[in-house]
Amino acid sequence: MPVSFPMSIAEFLDALPVKSVEFDLPEAVQTSRTAGGEILPEDIGTRLWQGEVMLGRLLPYEALDAQALIDLMRGAGASFLAYHTRFPHPRQDPTGSIIAGASPQIAALDGGDARLISLKGLTPGYALTRGDYLSFTYGSNPLRYGLHRVQETQVLADGAGTTPLFEVIPPLEPGAVIDAAVTLGRAHCKAVIVPDSVQTGRQSKFLRDGMSFKFMQTLR
Repeated sequence: MPVSFPMSIAEFLDALPVKSVEFDLPEAVQTSRTAGGEILPEDIGTRLWQGEVMLGRLLPYEALDAQALIDLMRGAGASFLAYHTRFPHPRQDPTGSIIAGASPQIAALDGGDARLISLKGLTPGYALTRGDYLSFTYGSNPLRYGLHRVQETQVLADGAGTTPLFEVIPPLEPGAVIDAAVTLGRAHCKAVIVPDSVQTGRQSKFLRDGMSFKFMQTLR
């Protein structure tokens, strides 16, 4: 049966024998210098998540299975959902058990500042801390995936499970709406494999080691 894209976390990333995943949010900035020595920065585009997936030591047939999955993802139009496997849940809820059963949603947005968001539907007193991830979908045709990282030292939900406005990066893209469902466990973005980044590793007598690939977020 043909696969559909983006492939889910279970179908792709969690199906690979991942050793580590690196996440980065590089700047999308250019600078110019004035005759007086002043440096003038300017945003030139949307900041997109990127990173690298590294696999562990694999037996021959494990490597064959992993390579088949990765090769499927190297075609035009292929995509998958990527999350930071080292930090799948918020820091104060490392197993996701506190938020289990809750249904987080966007409570409020600030029309004048795309860095600000408020959540509702959390467990009363639920804590988010700097570095925690959250994601949600928005738009249609295509459906877009927003992945953001909390920038406040701590954000606490009140007794009704609603937070104040807090800052995230990157800024929210146009299209985010109030009441959209928010993911805190395995918060993810839609990603594609960077062309020419796949490393197939080296095969010893019994094991293959060093398989990896780089990825970049896509909003389409």
